[in-house]
Amino acid sequence: MTTEHILTTRGLTMRFGGVTAVDNVDFNLRDGELRCLLGPNGAGKSTFFKCLTGQLTPTEGKITFAGQDVTGALTHQIVNLGVGIKTQVPNVFDGISAYENVRLSARRKHLAPMARELTHTTLERCGITHLAKREVGLLSHGQRQLVELAMVLAGEPKLILLDEPAAGMTGDERDRLAQLVLESARSAAVVVVEHDMAFIRQIAKFVTVFNRGAIFREAMIDDIMQDREVQEIYLGKQANVAAA
Repeated sequence: MTTEHILTTRGLTMRFGGVTAVDNVDFNLRDGELRCLLGPNGAGKSTFFKCLTGQLTPTEGKITFAGQDVTGALTHQIVNLGVGIKTQVPNVFDGISAYENVRLSARRKHLAPMARELTHTTLERCGITHLAKREVGLLSHGQRQLVELAMVLAGEPKLILLDEPAAGMTGDERDRLAQLVLESARSAAVVVVEHDMAFIRQIAKFVTVFNRGAIFREAMIDDIMQDREVQEIYLGKQANVAAA
């Protein structure tokens, strides 16, 4: 891991009318770092993610990726710069096979022979070779999640942004996903927004906790899990009772 920041935000703010969903956030992600974003519902982490991915244009502030200002850039422009994006709802082509979904992603950077090879390799890496010929629209939600992750990986991104990737997965699928995220972090920076604490424990080292639109705490996962204030944010007064 290097000390160079591949992703930064400065004063990032997103308002919807009189509601401030993201409030003056300064965020730094090092090249090669895996970071998990936590927070209760309404904490601002998903809105922050949508600003990073071009789904929303921030009201104020600046987003920089690999030294380039991408504030207000459209999603496809951000992807073209080398960012792999997986949203909460799988963004896949339902009417074609899993193989074709992944091949189309690989084809964006490679000629046909290399794209075919990369497709086979990525399907195997994600443990979904048996789904290659299946129409994606007929797959389970968890399987569709893995197909979309394979599409992201086939794009060979420098930065991977994942929004609740474990949602709707079986235990085995979640374990496979955790392994893939950890493997991916060896060659790319990764940001994971997730509610599933069991999944977070499998992958997280350094964690950013959001609350009320701002960064509340940044620390190692073990420190976060023992933090009484973080417990209270998630569970309210029940956290104090549980910890007593």
